[in-house]
Amino acid sequence: MKKTLFQLLMLLASFSLFSCGGSDGDDSTPTPSVSLQLVSQSIAEGAQVDAASTTVLTLNYNNPVRVPGNGITLNGIAVKAKVSGNSSVEIPLALEANTVYTLKVAWGAIVAAADGKVVAPEFTLNFTTKGNQQPPVDENSPIAKKMGWGWNLGNHFDTSSGADGVRPQWGYWDNAKPTQVLYNNLRNAGASTVRIGVTWGNYQNTSNWDIDANYIAEVRQNVEWAEAAGLNVILNMHHDEYWLDIKGAANNATTNSNIKNRIEKTWKQIAEAFKDKGEFLIFESFNEIQDGGWGWGANRTDGGKQYKTLNEWNQLVVNTIRATGGNNATRWIGIPSYAANPSLALETGFVLPTDAANRLMVSVHFYDPSNFTLSPYVSDDSSEYKSGGYSEWGHTAAKGKADTGSNEDHVVAIFKKLHDKFVAKNIPVYIGEYGCVMHKNTRSNNFRNYYLEYVCRAAHEYGMPLCIWDNNASGGGNEHHGYFNHTDGQYLNAMEALVKTMIKAATSDDASYTLESVYNKAPK
Repeated sequence: MKKTLFQLLMLLASFSLFSCGGSDGDDSTPTPSVSLQLVSQSIAEGAQVDAASTTVLTLNYNNPVRVPGNGITLNGIAVKAKVSGNSSVEIPLALEANTVYTLKVAWGAIVAAADGKVVAPEFTLNFTTKGNQQPPVDENSPIAKKMGWGWNLGNHFDTSSGADGVRPQWGYWDNAKPTQVLYNNLRNAGASTVRIGVTWGNYQNTSNWDIDANYIAEVRQNVEWAEAAGLNVILNMHHDEYWLDIKGAANNATTNSNIKNRIEKTWKQIAEAFKDKGEFLIFESFNEIQDGGWGWGANRTDGGKQYKTLNEWNQLVVNTIRATGGNNATRWIGIPSYAANPSLALETGFVLPTDAANRLMVSVHFYDPSNFTLSPYVSDDSSEYKSGGYSEWGHTAAKGKADTGSNEDHVVAIFKKLHDKFVAKNIPVYIGEYGCVMHKNTRSNNFRNYYLEYVCRAAHEYGMPLCIWDNNASGGGNEHHGYFNHTDGQYLNAMEALVKTMIKAATSDDASYTLESVYNKAPK
């Protein structure tokens, strides 16, 4: 067989390797290449550590190492490291309290002691230090006080392909990888609750509706990160509306029976997976169940069939959760109205399930008026407001630039009615979602900021905690609701001041800080 030049060179190299023995001249076998891999570290990814007592990060490798020079940085500043015990690297840390840190080990910064050509892989570690944190959530506080101001991990686990067992090919809509650091920073910012919306159907098989174990584990990891940070968690069934065909179920008993069978099997798995978790975890039966008309569809003309169907489904979820026992026997459960519409929660068609534990809450969403808060623009890439879209809100808005039917009086009227029907009768109400998109000019954003402060203060006045919607989006326009980076919890869109204002409005018991005082500060 004709040999190539490459094959001849390889033959010569092999001969040279086998002919070179030790100093005693004995035959020897070739030494295998040394690998260099990180096997353990003294600080875990996303950990929160004490600044005063944490002075060294130790990286342990599978073979002896040396540190030839630079290439290790802490928040961009070079750090000198040393070898300890042959295979460990000690990196000195001078940490400050209440700070986010990123440590990076560049390629070539750590090499094998025996052969400097063998290089350890690049390494990045994110962690935070303890500091001016909020006090731990008081488990004995009334539930509304305990929940305080909350935040939605929006467009992460709620991603949906709209088909059973078909996982979204584009991944999570927020394009993020949550970490412990995210939840630590949310708590440090003053949040008390995180709402984690989850779509389960894309991760179910179609034979018996089993949920993929890895997916449940990923959701559980986020719940546990939030728990470790001292946050409450609301966990729900979110964009499964694609199979929760309420119009079909309301008009066909077989369709309804099949859907109820799946609801029961799905919620049983969720409940079993989390029944060991304490009272920080709250379940929420559904998200925004409706027939596509967002409360203005066939539900208005079907004689209450859809409302009755949703009441059945909510009762089924409560029964299923309670039957799993453990902490689920008394866990708080949020019950949304049709489309999570607060006005529909006030109508007689909405009936809370019966519950021996007497631990049910009413869940509603508030985006009124949507032509200012959700979709005021022609399109996301246009600075022009669409016909019927508004750039201002409230009593100081310029004529023609606000929806006069949904101003401060509307907010107060809705919240007061919710309070009088439920809160005053010891039935908690929480606003699982509220928000307003970033607008594209300073004046409009001043009205946006005013709107958000007013809504938060009104919710506090009527005893309702609330959770801001956040989809990790930067910039302005329709669907731009970014406050915190969903990976590390850093502020987006320079939102720190507004977040602090909303938290103060939603939680402060200062008697001088009233709805009237907020009203009097409206943009001119």
